[in-house]
Amino acid sequence: MKKTIDKKALIRVLLCVIWIVLIFYNGTRPGKISQKSSHEVIKVASKVMHIKTSSIDKPGIQLSEINYYVRKNAHFIQYFILSILLCSAARQFKLCTTSQIFIILFLLLLFPLIDEVIQKYIPGRTSNIFDIVIDFSGGVLAMIISNILLKYRKVEAIVKTL
Repeated sequence: MKKTIDKKALIRVLLCVIWIVLIFYNGTRPGKISQKSSHEVIKVASKVMHIKTSSIDKPGIQLSEINYYVRKNAHFIQYFILSILLCSAARQFKLCTTSQIFIILFLLLLFPLIDEVIQKYIPGRTSNIFDIVIDFSGGVLAMIISNILLKYRKVEAIVKTL
């Protein structure tokens, strides 16, 4: 008997792979290019919030400090999104809950570790254990939120049937 590949599962796995490639692409860009991207994010955010770019470099507020927080938030957000995608894919394969949790946690530690090791060899980049902690934290938070929302939907479905 020939098994057909579930299209939803394939799409979810493909989204995970695409997002991981994007994460590694960002991690392998040379330091100057990566810094320039962060500065562009700051410029766009300042325009959206109607903050003059010249006021960012006033005494007490330095662009380098803002840049630091933008970069750390980018780590958190990248792995937050990856975790949502991984949770979605794992649910599609109908693994037991414990297996899902351990597989996702393993991947949420493995990918940042690999990314930081690679960054050690990229010009202008450094490897930082704190980035792994931030990445993992973003992933775990998304996993918790995803599971809470899933349980809420199940309870809501049960209540509707009553």
